[in-house]
Formats: sequence, structure tokens, C-alpha cells
Amino acid sequence: MVSGKRIQVSLETSDYGEAVAKALDIRADPFLITADPLRAEIEAFIDYKVRQNEYSAASAESKRYALKEFASFVKKADPATITPADLERFYQKLRARVAESTAQGYVTTLRSFFNRLLETRKVRTNVVKAVKLARLDTKRRTDYCTPTLRDKLIAKCKREDLKFALFCGFHAGLRKTEIIEARPDWFDLKSGLIHVRKTDTFRPKDRDERTIPMTKAFKAFLRDYGLRTPFMLHPDIPHGKSRYRWDFRRPWAEYVATNKCPEVTPHVARHTFASLLASAGVSIYKIAQWLGDDVRVVQQHYAKLLPKDADIEAAF
Repeated sequence: MVSGKRIQVSLETSDYGEAVAKALDIRADPFLITADPLRAEIEAFIDYKVRQNEYSAASAESKRYALKEFASFVKKADPATITPADLERFYQKLRARVAESTAQGYVTTLRSFFNRLLETRKVRTNVVKAVKLARLDTKRRTDYCTPTLRDKLIAKCKREDLKFALFCGFHAGLRKTEIIEARPDWFDLKSGLIHVRKTDTFRPKDRDERTIPMTKAFKAFLRDYGLRTPFMLHPDIPHGKSRYRWDFRRPWAEYVATNKCPEVTPHVARHTFASLLASAGVSIYKIAQWLGDDVRVVQQHYAKLLPKDADIEAAF
């Protein structure tokens, strides 16, 4: 009863046992805290995650995009009215147009969002938990370039900005965001080291700053390319509303397509860097340090490429 009026609340189930359990929960705590409109709750959630130091600027932008896409799809202002069926329809729509891993990434973001709403008593249950995800193929990526293809792509490249990106990926294993955000003080030509560090516009993944030895070829390129301020790549372009300050996706894609290897992405360049190191017998620990990844993750990806102990016989 609210102000002398009886208020009906849907239990959203036809299962008797489940209905009884939900009814008891509601009777024990009948009033939710009034939520702001869905889009406002999304902004509050992103702001909370950033303040908690759980999301970097890049992560916050990608999560915001996913949540806003759901808001546009569901067309409901009150988060408490969203049902498992709404989430299921959204998931199925995603699966029809993006990779399964991407679709599940969206659902994972939504699960975190509704967990926060549940914590703040703006919804009674996390409706995302009812969505049954398809079994995800966990086969590890094996795409990487041969040294010959790697060297050919770098040597033939006429655009110095793209060549810088190629060197960063193939010779240092930098992530795409790191390449775009690279600062001149990261590159110590005298010591031959690359220091990936936090800046006012960038935070390394998992907050892991790291140092990578610089190859002779990369150092030679940088001596001609120069140390540019404030960014190594297109320093004249400031940050705007877009996720990336400057995105080299299109010129990269056009270049590798011209060279008949469209499967070579910036991630493949990073993967090549690690794969060739593992194949040469470099320890998994060192590779993990240089990539800025967990040792267990690197072990899963690259341990199979390490020389076998029996390979020592080939040297005698």
C-alpha cells in the first residue's frame, strides 16, 4: 500500500516457486530507490567506474558506446522495467552482425552495469544473468607474420606515419592505443629502450608501465623520423570526442590489402612480435614483461612456440 492505494508489482514469471521467492523479497523490501533515466544511469555508472580507477579513458569510451547502443535498442527510460527478454533480444541482434566474442563483451558490460544498479537498490535483480550465452570458441589466435613478410611490409611503406605504426607493432609489440598515444620521452635512443608510461591522456592497460628493448632497425628509423612533441604520431592532432586522437585503421587496412595480406592487423603485428621471440627461445617471463601481459596469458598463447628441450641436440 502506498498512500492508501494498493500498488501491483509484476513478478515476471509463471513459475510458482520462483514467484513465491520474488514475492517474499518484495514484501521484505517493497520500495526501490527511484532511478534516473536509463541514459543518465549509464553516465553515472561510467563516472563511478572511472573514479574507482577500474576504467581507463579508452575503456570508459568503449563501455559507454556499448551501453548507449543498448539504451537505443531497448527504448525504455526506467531501468527497473527492463526484462530478461529485452536483454535476450539485444544479444541475438548483436550476434547477427558482430563476432560472438564482441556480442558477449557487450553482455558482460551490461551485467556489470546492472550489478551497480542492484547495489544501489534501483533494480531488484540483475536481469542480465538470465541471458544464456552461446559457447565461445576459446581457440587461441595463431595469426602472425613471417619475418620476411614483416620486413617487406616495413620496407615498402612510403608513409612515415604508417611506417612508425608498423615498427611499433612489429618491433615493440605496442598496442594500437599505445602507438597513437606514444610520447617522445618514451623513446630513449641513447639507452636503446622504450618506456611505456602513463600520461595525462593515457593509462597503460592494467596500469602496468613497462620497458622494452629497442631493436637496431627501430632505432635507426627513429633517428630519421625524430622525436616529435607532444605525440610521436601526428602531434598536430589533439584529443577530441572520438575514442582515438587519430585513427590509422583505414590507411593500415588499405596498405595491407594492397600487399595481399588483409589479415594483418595491428594486433597481428603485436602477436608477431611475441611469436617470433618465443620461437627464438626468449623466456615467457621476458615476453610477458615486454608485452605488458600476465605471464599466464602469454603462456597460453606462446608456450607452444618455445623450442623443446630436445632441440639442444641440433646445436651439436
